[in-house]
Amino acid sequence: MNQLTASDCLCRQVVRVLEEGRPGHAAAQPLFAVFRESVDNGVFVGLVTAHNIMQHPDWIFADLTEHREFLFIAPNIGVRRALKIMDQHGVDALPVLDQQLFVGVVTRQSILEMLLQREHLLLMESRQLKKMLDVEHEQVVSWSEKLARLHGASCSLLSVFSVLAHTSVQDDLLQTGIESLSKLLEARYGAIGILDESGALKHFVYTGISPEQAQSIGQFPQGKGFLGVVIQENISLRLDDMSKDLHNIDFPAHHPSMKTLLAVPISHHGRVYGQVYLSDKEGGESFSKNDEELALSFACSLSLVLDNARKMEEVKQARQSLDYMAHFDALTDLPNRTLFKDRAQQAISHAQRNGGMVGILFLDLDNFKVVNDTIGHTLGDALLKRVADRISDCLRDGDTVARLGGDEFIVLLPDISDIQDAANVASKILESLTPPLNIDQHEVFVSISIGISIYPNNSKNMDGLLADADGAMYHAKKLGKNNYQFFTPEMNRSAQNYMKFEKHLRRALEQNELVLYYQPQVDIETGLIIGVEALIRWFSPELGMVGPEDFIPLAEETGLIVPIGAWVLKTACTQARFWQQNGLPIRVAVNLSSRQFHQVQNQQQSRHLLLDAVLNALDETGLPPDLLELEITEGILMQHLETTMEILNTLKSIGVRLSVDDFGTGYSSLSYLKRFPIDGIKIDKSFVNDITTDPSDKAIVAAITVMAQQLKLEVVAEGVETAEQLDFLRELRCQYVQGYYFSKPRPADEFLLLLQQGKLPFS
Repeated sequence: MNQLTASDCLCRQVVRVLEEGRPGHAAAQPLFAVFRESVDNGVFVGLVTAHNIMQHPDWIFADLTEHREFLFIAPNIGVRRALKIMDQHGVDALPVLDQQLFVGVVTRQSILEMLLQREHLLLMESRQLKKMLDVEHEQVVSWSEKLARLHGASCSLLSVFSVLAHTSVQDDLLQTGIESLSKLLEARYGAIGILDESGALKHFVYTGISPEQAQSIGQFPQGKGFLGVVIQENISLRLDDMSKDLHNIDFPAHHPSMKTLLAVPISHHGRVYGQVYLSDKEGGESFSKNDEELALSFACSLSLVLDNARKMEEVKQARQSLDYMAHFDALTDLPNRTLFKDRAQQAISHAQRNGGMVGILFLDLDNFKVVNDTIGHTLGDALLKRVADRISDCLRDGDTVARLGGDEFIVLLPDISDIQDAANVASKILESLTPPLNIDQHEVFVSISIGISIYPNNSKNMDGLLADADGAMYHAKKLGKNNYQFFTPEMNRSAQNYMKFEKHLRRALEQNELVLYYQPQVDIETGLIIGVEALIRWFSPELGMVGPEDFIPLAEETGLIVPIGAWVLKTACTQARFWQQNGLPIRVAVNLSSRQFHQVQNQQQSRHLLLDAVLNALDETGLPPDLLELEITEGILMQHLETTMEILNTLKSIGVRLSVDDFGTGYSSLSYLKRFPIDGIKIDKSFVNDITTDPSDKAIVAAITVMAQQLKLEVVAEGVETAEQLDFLRELRCQYVQGYYFSKPRPADEFLLLLQQGKLPFS
């Protein structure tokens, strides 16, 4: 069974009331859900228990809810997490909200009742499964006895099977097989019919009919009666009296009279190759079920031989196409790397003899992984085919486009007279991909980055030209994608440095080169440290001190930001827990990246890695959720709104604080601040830098501060470096500040000294 969630354990004894109502005689009810304006579709404002009413019997419901902390959980929260939240806050009931809509109430008692009900269901299922196992055991015993009897009968056919398995199908072998099977089952007549690809009779052997009788009959069965049913429907037939069967129209004139029949198909994985049929047992009795199973066993063995013969024919045909497969891409039918290199080498040799030029274009689709994950791999393959077609349409007859694999293509331009010819082709390709591609009713926009190398300007051999074009393509990616770039030595050195930088960053986590520094957030009136922001630093033995502005963009691009972000979360929570255990509880803020926020582990399950990382960090360190603050930029909030709201509500239900980082640099919309469960905003330091001299920055900071105060959001001003900036923020009644004026970011051991002081002196 699935894990129990809050939505599974809703309490049934909940009374909906309006906030202006009074408990009165209804105080005996255990729980009251209080709403504003309407109990059916109004705004849920809180939960009131009988105990609350006993404390203040004369209060209206609005007063009772106003003096209680507004706690809630999401419907998909597990019961263990729900009980943990109840323990943390000392309550016995929690409202359940789904995107701010009231769903119900979960209590300790309702959870216990559901657990007992679940235990009862499991017990009933166990009993049912035991009964099923007993029945299956009886069936297995029965089949075992039946198979033992069949084993003895099958041994007499093993010699025939052995010969058939190692040779092609021939009439003499089929003849030996049908004679052995007829003898084993004591049948007077027997036959095997093998069909060709079109369903016509290809082989036919029989026993029990003399050559004179066969000549008198004059033709083989045509498969139009019950024998046709065996082939067409791939089923077995056992008839005790064929004269009574309506399908008995298959035997020609002069055919011996037959009464009983056993017919089985020769089939393998649904493919019917023919049939085996036997008639009239020597003793006059009907064919039994055991006879049918033995005949099916023989037919199955024969079908394996026939299927093997078919596969050998397919192998023969496959060998004929090996040359094509060795030189062309299976998906797009374009030349592959092998054929491309051969043609390119010929073009280079020709250019070398005649003093000509050759152009190489290396093409890579932009953001193909995102497109592929969005529309699915099947449609992604269709997209690659359409892209291949558009590239091909841009080339001359003598040019070659090949697919190297994935979303990479390469173009050979032999006999060009000027490097501008290569640029013209690249521009034509870029232009051809501007209109959207219609893929199975999906309108898909794609772009491509192109790198260009020229023989003999850049390199004199094929491998060098490919490497140069690849490097130029990467440079085109760095310049914003959807463009082309020629190879230059400077660009090559830049690419090599980038790859070296990426290699070191991949090893940084493993070799413990990443550390966290901490910068205090200070109450502007008292000087007390109210929080701390965790800031990552990289100390590389080879590269030295690397600032986050240099390696975080690379981590985002390569996906390394996800494991690095998980490490930051756990490390920051571990440090905050250490401070708390030593009597210095302090809230720690951690920045989240866009990729980290929206990364999912499984497309079907849509399991968010961020939620796993946060829960793991809290569970493993024991840090109370309210001591963790997650900082999210405005850009992240506005991506995938439904998913973002779901993640934020889940984090909020856990108890984690949420704030908007770099506020003012993005959307800065009041509407999203009202929609999202945000606790605070951080004014970007770009506005704080010039607030004492720039009227525009003064107005922006003042407006943000007033707006936040009206929305009851905490405000932290970043980048405070001078006393003048501090005085201006104090006049605005900005609550909290952060910056070099108080302290630069410090390692954990140095920051501990600041915490022990508790208060930072400033004027």
